[in-house]
Amino acid sequence: MQTPYDREIVYDPETHDFAMFLEEDLVGFARTYQEAEITLNELVLEILRGQQLQEAA
Repeated sequence: MQTPYDREIVYDPETHDFAMFLEEDLVGFARTYQEAEITLNELVLEILRGQQLQEAA
C-alpha cells in the first residue's frame, strides 16, 4: 500500500532501535522494523481521517 506521505524507517545500530520519519520529521522510535511500520501506518491513517473530518465540516 502506498501512502501520500513519505515514510522512512532507519535502524540505529547504537541504540538497536528503529527511527521513524514522516515527511523527513522524526516522529519516534520502535523496537522492531515491523512495529515501526505498523506505527507509521496508523499515524498516516489518523492524519488522513483528520483531514476527512475537516473537509466534511
